Amino acid sequence: MQFDIGKEIGRGGFGFVYEAKGDDGGTYALKKLNPAAFPKQDHPMLIKRFEREVRYQQLVDHPNVVPVVGVNLDDDPPWFVMPLAEGSLKDDLEADHTLGGDPKKPLFDILAGLEALHQIGLRHRDLKPANVLKLPQEDGSTVYAISDFGLTTPGAGQTSTLTGSNMAGGTPLYRPPECANNFRRATEQADIYSFGAILHDIFSGAVRIPHSELTVAGPLAPIVDKCTKAHPRRRYTSIVALREELFEVLDNTVVEFFSREEEDVIAILKANDDLSDEEWDRAFNLIDNNADKGVSNSNIMRALTLSHIQSIFDSSPDMFQGLGELYAEYAANGTFDFDYCDVISDKADVFFRLGDLSLKAKIALAMLELGTSHNRWVVERQFMRMAGHECEPALAERMKIEILAGEYPFARRMHHIEQSIDVTPDRLHPTLQELLE
Repeated sequence: MQFDIGKEIGRGGFGFVYEAKGDDGGTYALKKLNPAAFPKQDHPMLIKRFEREVRYQQLVDHPNVVPVVGVNLDDDPPWFVMPLAEGSLKDDLEADHTLGGDPKKPLFDILAGLEALHQIGLRHRDLKPANVLKLPQEDGSTVYAISDFGLTTPGAGQTSTLTGSNMAGGTPLYRPPECANNFRRATEQADIYSFGAILHDIFSGAVRIPHSELTVAGPLAPIVDKCTKAHPRRRYTSIVALREELFEVLDNTVVEFFSREEEDVIAILKANDDLSDEEWDRAFNLIDNNADKGVSNSNIMRALTLSHIQSIFDSSPDMFQGLGELYAEYAANGTFDFDYCDVISDKADVFFRLGDLSLKAKIALAMLELGTSHNRWVVERQFMRMAGHECEPALAERMKIEILAGEYPFARRMHHIEQSIDVTPDRLHPTLQELLE
């Protein structure tokens, strides 16, 4: 695609951003390196960093990471093109730091984008509101997506020599203390610190000291505290763990209990990560009684945490399998908030990793149903990972059996995925491709 450069719309780091018109009639944002602003001896390093920014950004195919739609690294100076944003999270926070009292959309979009980076071994290292862009969608909605990969670095075991070992980087108000003097110390937990600083922006709005441990008033305090611990090992170990706790606090769903026993069991689940055998027996008795009466077990499924799922696997693998099948049914047949779909998929992933072939197949198909029925790209991509070429042949065969035995509309669901996340059927395991012929 060819682009005609228009007015300057921003600058930062080592580049200018211009509005550009594509020969397809669309309007884009073109980022061009500006080496003239730096000493000549630094130009080779700047060009390499710019090229690295483009290549890392191209590596991540995810709706919550700004895509690269055009590039010319051989031009002088080099440039690349992204969709034109309608603003940033920084703009939103300057207008109202509480984001209207409902910040779930940008927060969970950011977490999804960070998770995509971390899954391929990258750390952003400069996460801040100005680097979270608002991209308009065809249906009129807005997606928040992470941009500006100029400081992105490979994970442990990979190499990058462009940032000196004693060179700081990033933005002080969002930079973790371990990176104040040595940016090579950044891990995934550095991005989690920056996310905690964004939480502080929203739920406090108070002036803060760079590189410090942060807190806020109210129920978000434990989460902000843990995100911004001075020692990285004391922060959340993963985006999955952070997302679960954040959703629990921000969720305003009013639970209507079906019985006093259900209220008591859910209170036990909320109070303990590791239940005793007697407590698990009580929970399963309630699940069975609800099933006999035709009462939904959705409240119990919602109360399950990642720790509960691991705990029941460790203490009773047979009960784990049964609980996993119930969770697959819950995920496939329920109607959920958009952001809660990600939380469900995190828990389903534990059942998938630890379950037998039968449970893996049920969980994978539940993710297909959840993703397509809610048009949740993250979950649809999760299904493709479960059912792609790396899927074990025995599992693919078991999924095929489940699809045929249950007369599942597999071809229709896959057609939706093709349109939704732009994947072709040849990404499926060959055994599952047969069902589309």
